[in-house]
Amino acid sequence: AERLAEEFKAVGFYLSGHPLDDYMPALRRRDVMTLDEVTAKAAGGAHLAKMAGVVAGRQERKSARGNRFAFCQLSDPTGAYEVTLFSEALEASREFLETGAKVIVTVEATLEADQLKLLGRSVSPADAVVAEAGSAGLRIFVERPEALGQIANVLGRAAEQLPRAARGPVHLCLTDAGLPGEVELDLRQEFPVTPEIKGAVKSLDGVLAVEEF
Repeated sequence: AERLAEEFKAVGFYLSGHPLDDYMPALRRRDVMTLDEVTAKAAGGAHLAKMAGVVAGRQERKSARGNRFAFCQLSDPTGAYEVTLFSEALEASREFLETGAKVIVTVEATLEADQLKLLGRSVSPADAVVAEAGSAGLRIFVERPEALGQIANVLGRAAEQLPRAARGPVHLCLTDAGLPGEVELDLRQEFPVTPEIKGAVKSLDGVLAVEEF
């Protein structure tokens, strides 16, 4: 996470994958939309939507009447965007808007002179929304047998350390040259399925990809 934050700070975008990449399948089950999707919807008129974002910054201001508001910069896997939060929404969500936090923002989106305007209605932590999305399964594509032990260690530790996390089935898809084509194995046991577990497994040597199903 720190490495990704350094990448964003240095060049303005993430070079090796967005921090929300592993969150998006679960968030879609809660009707969370990407920046590109919201932009397309707003072209047809004002649209109320839920968007995922990693907080890149926040500037608070005070209106002439003394009410506080803020411009919050965020990004998702399709781009960077800014949300305006007025006093009531800002006060209710300020604790979630620290730099680097993963959040879900309910916004009213409008397109004015081809420029997207996003007015924030509420903000919640992305992890809470993922937990509400329910469990899914993982399909892990493995190209080297030596990765199997590392996968087992990650899943075993997760089962011990995350007893309350949503669980789902895990299938291994083996593509070793010595096998007669791709072989899919059902581990016949449910393990915690969270964005962090997906990311940990995906980073292992010998793992080609990890998908939800």
